[in-house]
Amino acid sequence: MGLTTLCRANVHDLGESDLPNNGDATELAAFIAAGGDADAVLCAKIDSTPSTTDFGGSISFTVNGDDTLHVVWDMTGTGHLVCGFGTKDGAGNLVHFYSVDADQGTTGSADLIVPGNGADSLSHLDVFCCVGGTTTPDSGTTAMLLGGALTGLGVVRRYLKR
Repeated sequence: MGLTTLCRANVHDLGESDLPNNGDATELAAFIAAGGDADAVLCAKIDSTPSTTDFGGSISFTVNGDDTLHVVWDMTGTGHLVCGFGTKDGAGNLVHFYSVDADQGTTGSADLIVPGNGADSLSHLDVFCCVGGTTTPDSGTTAMLLGGALTGLGVVRRYLKR
């Protein structure tokens, strides 16, 4: 079994929303409207650490010294990616949304702002997931496919020379 390297992910700030309520459907709709992936689903709503997503990936967070939230995720083998986050302040309905680059949604880490009163007042962390990207064959399969294609071209070339 190989080791997974967790790197800083490219996380894009989608801004803050003051929602009419803090229900799951409202928070998902607000994430999509803010510029998140249209195919996103709410795969975890975490108010403590560590936790798992609905698809089995792991999510954990800690509070940084500057009162931001440090989030670490690993969705390896789930077929899904983390495509965004929402940080909700415990004192109201303010939610700050973030999107994650698709090529970095399998594993990564990021520091997130919690709106209002900071990470110490976090109500919950929304984790939005999307279906994973395309997979590439391993090197053995690639070599077999390339070898078969070259053999086929050689046979065709020999046949056309006759």
